[in-house]
Amino acid sequence: MAGDRAIEIQIGEVMPDGTVYAGISPDTGKPMFTTAADAPLTYTFNQAQKYAKKHNAHGHKDWRVPTKGELNVLFSNRAAFGGFNETGSNPTGWYWSSSQYDYNTAWSQLFSDGNQFYLNLKDGASSVRCVRG
Repeated sequence: MAGDRAIEIQIGEVMPDGTVYAGISPDTGKPMFTTAADAPLTYTFNQAQKYAKKHNAHGHKDWRVPTKGELNVLFSNRAAFGGFNETGSNPTGWYWSSSQYDYNTAWSQLFSDGNQFYLNLKDGASSVRCVRG
């Protein structure tokens, strides 16, 4: 019976509210959603956190910067979402995570090759793609 089958959502699928299904968060084990595009500018680590916290998109106000693990999920599925900067240029080809390494540095990921680094000083700029869930 067709009504008994579970509906399977595909990674990259745009939801009715305009968010994009990004997969399961490795941190929460729950469905994770992302915006269809990067934030309009590059930001320092603290600016990125503030941007995400104030972001109001698709009727949701619970956006945040992804964790290191969640950022890697976005990288692994980047072809399904599109719009990521994969040039490897600095600062736009780098993406912030919310995961801090120490007081001065935080994890970021280069979307041209997927390498994650903690060498990015928090006062440097990088791109941001918000997630929720």
